[in-house]
Amino acid sequence: MSYYFCIIGTKDNPLFEHEFGTSRSGGDGVSRFSQSDRSLNPFIIHSSLDIVEEVQWGPSSTSGSAPMYLKHIDKYAHNYISCWITGGNVKFLLLTRPSDAALPGAVGGGAGGVRGSLAGGRGGMLQGTYNPTSPATEEAVKNFFFDVYDAWVKTIMNPFYGLDDRVTSPVFRQRVATAAKKYL
Repeated sequence: MSYYFCIIGTKDNPLFEHEFGTSRSGGDGVSRFSQSDRSLNPFIIHSSLDIVEEVQWGPSSTSGSAPMYLKHIDKYAHNYISCWITGGNVKFLLLTRPSDAALPGAVGGGAGGVRGSLAGGRGGMLQGTYNPTSPATEEAVKNFFFDVYDAWVKTIMNPFYGLDDRVTSPVFRQRVATAAKKYL
């Protein structure tokens, strides 16, 4: 399982990007994106912003406001996008690319290499394919976003951080990596 995490600012500009692989159940934490996938990821993320804004500004089922965690919002060529919106209109987007063994139609089912991972293991598989809407997958992604949001709030409280500035802090990058390792 490979992941591409991006924080999009209020002007739809990328503030932070991080690639990683699954670290759970024997994963090495290294993303397995091909070079063409790696260059396509930012475009996939930005194309999902229209859907994010539809959900964000559209009718809400909760008491007058949209939720912060929007769950699985988009799919493009076996890439699944999940979203979290902060109160300041900054968007956290996570692109998930299941391993080839977890894709529909793959030979040998879908448990290869990620058994037991919250986001990609038994709870995230449905008859051999990756299921982004399973409760275990949604819970793992939500917990990841929550930890990153906590680190984000601490970062933007820094008086030297300006609105919509790129986040270059190695401490923030390490906290994102730690949350990814913990939940994904």
